[in-house]
Amino acid sequence: MGGWRKWGADNPVLRYHLVGQLRAIVRRPWWQIALIGLPCGVLYGYLLRFTLQGGSPLILGLECLVLWLIAPLMTHALFASEFEKATWDMLVLTRLTAGQIVMGKFLSRLIFLAAFVVLFLPLLAFSAGQDFGTSHILGWLLKTQLVVIGWAVLLIAATLWLSYRLRRGMTTAALVLAGQVFFLFILPALWLLFFALILLTQPPFEVKGIYWMFSLRYAVWFYNPIFALIGTYAFTEVFALIGTYAFTEGGEPFLWGVWQGLVYLALAALLVALLTRSVAKATRKPL
Repeated sequence: MGGWRKWGADNPVLRYHLVGQLRAIVRRPWWQIALIGLPCGVLYGYLLRFTLQGGSPLILGLECLVLWLIAPLMTHALFASEFEKATWDMLVLTRLTAGQIVMGKFLSRLIFLAAFVVLFLPLLAFSAGQDFGTSHILGWLLKTQLVVIGWAVLLIAATLWLSYRLRRGMTTAALVLAGQVFFLFILPALWLLFFALILLTQPPFEVKGIYWMFSLRYAVWFYNPIFALIGTYAFTEVFALIGTYAFTEGGEPFLWGVWQGLVYLALAALLVALLTRSVAKATRKPL
């Protein structure tokens, strides 16, 4: 409780990035707000009507596109702007701890991210109810949202760390977006080509129980969030494409989706901890 009050409720950095930016948005001319808000409202209404007929893959894909793009774009300038506008020295001279500085910036982006998630949850719930039935909605939402949100949080943490290291906002955003494209699409394709050569001399590797979590051979696919989300729909068919068979009673590996999401969140926590220590060491501030 004390940590939350120190890093959250009583943190002026969090209030600045959260409340200050919300005020800046609200104070914009009404026609600018209407120009953005009306098309978004019409699109949301159309999607809400569309979900009554199913279509959870489309809604889930749209959520991934929005969250995974908005995460680095709303984070890339948090530290870089401090150096570019020469306000970092003034921030260092305050009584704020390194933890308050880092967590204030990090938590502000998590709150914005949560707002986008809340918008998508009704759409996903309605569409999943049509596709899977009401009895499977909660389990499916838990797995998919852990993957989607976990990856977005990892992107925020990585972007925040790079923003402090590189001190260039646009460079940070470009690097994170390019790295994401490489990890999500290019690396799995290259690994598939390499793996096809291995299959010529070795039999397919069988993954059972919890061993898939520690498989280095398939880690490029197992820990790819897109692959993890596809697995929640058609795990058996997808794995058959690469010669892998991993069956449990439900036709899905143990904790599939949940485990990947937890790994992403753990990596994000590690990056934030390393960033906090780096700031504390550079500024000689307490944690």
